[in-house]
Amino acid sequence: MNGGEVVVNVMLSRGVDTVFFVPGGTNTTIMESLSRNQNKIQAIPTRLESSAAFACDTYSKFKKKPACMLASRAPGACNATVGIHNAMQGSRPLVFFISNIPKPQQGREAFQEINYHLMYKPIAKAVFDVHSFNELADVTARALDLSVSGRPGPVVVAVSKDILDGPDGEPLIPDVPAAVRVGADADAIDDAVTMINAAKHPIVISGEMVSWESAFEELKDFADASGVGVLTAYRQQDTFPSDHPANYGHLSINRLPFQNEALKDCDLLISVGCRLDSVSVDDYKMIRPDQKLIMIYPEPSEFSQYQSDVAIGSNVVPALKAITEKLAPPSKERLAWRDKIHGAEVDFAKPGEIEIQGDVDMAQVIREFIKQVPEDCINICDAGTFGRWIGRYYRFNQPDIESSPVSGSMGYGVPGGIGAQIAKPDSTVFVWVGDGGFTMTGHECAAIMQAKLPIKVIVCDNSAWGSILTHQQKRFGADFNYGTMLDSPDFAKLGEGYGMASFKVEKTDQFADALAGAMDHDGAAMIHLVLDSRDVSPYTGSAR
Repeated sequence: MNGGEVVVNVMLSRGVDTVFFVPGGTNTTIMESLSRNQNKIQAIPTRLESSAAFACDTYSKFKKKPACMLASRAPGACNATVGIHNAMQGSRPLVFFISNIPKPQQGREAFQEINYHLMYKPIAKAVFDVHSFNELADVTARALDLSVSGRPGPVVVAVSKDILDGPDGEPLIPDVPAAVRVGADADAIDDAVTMINAAKHPIVISGEMVSWESAFEELKDFADASGVGVLTAYRQQDTFPSDHPANYGHLSINRLPFQNEALKDCDLLISVGCRLDSVSVDDYKMIRPDQKLIMIYPEPSEFSQYQSDVAIGSNVVPALKAITEKLAPPSKERLAWRDKIHGAEVDFAKPGEIEIQGDVDMAQVIREFIKQVPEDCINICDAGTFGRWIGRYYRFNQPDIESSPVSGSMGYGVPGGIGAQIAKPDSTVFVWVGDGGFTMTGHECAAIMQAKLPIKVIVCDNSAWGSILTHQQKRFGADFNYGTMLDSPDFAKLGEGYGMASFKVEKTDQFADALAGAMDHDGAAMIHLVLDSRDVSPYTGSAR
């Protein structure tokens, strides 16, 4: 085997079935080996390396295992950084193989040379540099195993071209190790149960490990048994059902009045599989000294950032099951408080409060969307203020139906749709993307068409960098928009150019037919929503 064949054989030993890539002159041996294993691994070409990383991100979210990506040295590796950073912040496993310059040229600022350890160490779970052909199989196996161990994340492997090209050999492919199962300590479980039973107003923060471990039902059982309220962490809306009586909504950039009321009353926070990122905990100001804190997380290093009263270093599923079995029934007072806050959340999600200025009302668009789409359809939402309309009005009642960039990186939407559709080929996948995000990576519609994926893209075109515009106007007044207005193309015509079924919506009542047409079409489709920049945000008052 040459080096490329070794890499592919290790992938196969770990059950890797999907690779996203941008071809390069230094990774041709990997590509050649992939070409001989098309019945086992599908290789999806993207047009940009960041797109490959975004596709890996959503693939791992829905498939519950890592995808791999390939790119050539410095230019490709630099393009990929934004996607690797997002995967780390979202706790999504992938392995990124960089085909590096030959070993004899390294350390001399050779053509397209970069030190990948210095470049990627701050934003990846780990970075490996393969030093010889003899260690290639071991390092590749270690990277794939590490990506899913503990807190999942992206692992970067740099392999020089001379190692990938040869020499030929028959290295031993390492055996697949036993899965690491992190169980809950019995004394810690008892302490948590005592604390939950004693609390008056406990609140759960549901995080990314709930999704990764498919713990949706276990969290529901815990909420039913305990009477707690549940806030979903930033961009983790599908970890708990919106219509459950315990749902207190989503911890987005906007902290809502009823959420502030609940958090003011809260005497116990229970972090379930959440790394307590800065957005979810309001720039680290949300957790008060007078509140008790229980943390459940499988990665010990995460506990060092907080002073937990009970720290359970465990996978989410066994911890939730163990606690749920021992809980006392919730008090009537706790249930009444829970129901009051949930009622406020339900009222907040009803369209009607926001008076729009333009001809397309996003609240009514989403209401119609809910009527037509299957409840288990997948929604990939790019970064941007347009997404707050979806966050406010869409009801996430199924697990694994949403993914969006935890890092806030624009350009995630269209390539993210590719990864989701590859992972769930029988699901209906929608991409919600703003005009700014689409003009970053919307060219991946070409990859959608080439792979014959039936993705439906909804472009929310408000002719502005909406999030920045909101900040500007909050600081400098409603008429200030310097540098944030966009002249965008006709996205419906652009969709036609890619070969997609395309629809343009300039008035709210046109959306129902456009959506029905897109869903009836058996291939990819695009809906261009023409919005008004005055309707950039679905919030009033002090919320952004």
